Amino acid sequence: MDLNGIREVRAWIAEVGPFDLRTFMLSNVSIAEAGAVAMLVLPRFIEYRGCVLLDFTFDEAGVDLWLERLQGERKAVEAMVNHVHLWDFFAPRAEAENEVLKDLGRRMVASWEAMALLQFPQKSFTVKFDDGSNDYGPTLAISTA
Repeated sequence: MDLNGIREVRAWIAEVGPFDLRTFMLSNVSIAEAGAVAMLVLPRFIEYRGCVLLDFTFDEAGVDLWLERLQGERKAVEAMVNHVHLWDFFAPRAEAENEVLKDLGRRMVASWEAMALLQFPQKSFTVKFDDGSNDYGPTLAISTA
């Protein structure tokens, strides 16, 4: 992941010197921010009516509605409910930021699958990623395989 094109990183380097992850985070990232990002990157999952769902997108009434609309097709419901647009969490202001966001999304494919398998080792999962060319910005979706 190349952060050198991001304005805040360039400004920090100009003021402090070479990029150092520990020092940069200590100076710029609060515990609340780090925790929120961790919840997105390393999510928890719940099981509801046979579906494995991201806990931060779970809404019982919404899932029930999708189960009805999609005639109980569990994988289709999971793909719909577990469909996350990174632009709903981050607002890139420049192309360099959008590129880093795409790279974050690509990395999240592995972390989402690992977290799902950790919580549901008897299941297998498929994580799909779109870099934004076919969707509303970088997008991930996870469903059982």
